[in-house]
Amino acid sequence: MCDECGTQIRAFIGVLFVNQSSTATIRISAKAIIIHDNQILLIRYKSDSDEWYTLPGGGQLFGETLTQTLIRECLEETTYEIEPERLVFVREYIGNNHEFAEFDKDVHQTELVFLSSLADKNPDIHNLDINADRDQIGAQWINLEDVINLPLFPAALRTLIAEKHFSSDFPIYLGDVN
Repeated sequence: MCDECGTQIRAFIGVLFVNQSSTATIRISAKAIIIHDNQILLIRYKSDSDEWYTLPGGGQLFGETLTQTLIRECLEETTYEIEPERLVFVREYIGNNHEFAEFDKDVHQTELVFLSSLADKNPDIHNLDINADRDQIGAQWINLEDVINLPLFPAALRTLIAEKHFSSDFPIYLGDVN
């Protein structure tokens, strides 16, 4: 192939990718389901108008494996060292498709949810006042039976977590849910 042809092809391919959306990104996130003594560890958030919970975890950094991400993020958000055990759910979130589209229209995230355990098998279990993330007010242990009624996001996980549906009988891929 001539040098000029190669340059034109590379330029054309570059235009194709740039035109798709030069600023849009897909965020990869690792999340943990950590259960101890029939309680789950959740991150508690509060804004001026709302209060909600999420699973601990966060965004993957370049060069980091998903399990490294999970261990780092859980330590930052909860102070607990964890051991990822197995992937149990994959969730996509395309913000423009959900009730928070006004705020999240540019958000596209893929979350990989791992069943995990505490590294310390006899931990001191207590709720923690931690502000690792914006609006985070703590890490809190919640009884599993109470999860169904919490403002836990993604809401699609409430029943699955409360009923401990982490087996291969349930689909791992949840789709674009909130």
